[in-house]
Amino acid sequence: MTPEQVADLKAAWAELAEAAKESAATGFHACSRGGKPWQEDPAAVRTVAALLRRVDAEDAATEGPTAK
Repeated sequence: MTPEQVADLKAAWAELAEAAKESAATGFHACSRGGKPWQEDPAAVRTVAALLRRVDAEDAATEGPTAK
């Protein structure tokens, strides 16, 4: 990998770490396709981060205000 690719991958992992920290997820499991591990593909790592954010946002939208 070039230095630029390594930097992009590190940035993608930082995005995933932030999304995981902000989400209610306690864990996840992802599988690779196409012969390349998803963990080494910045686009795939960002897709997982986006998925965590979307699921968390959808959960928040369906919960609505709490009744008292």
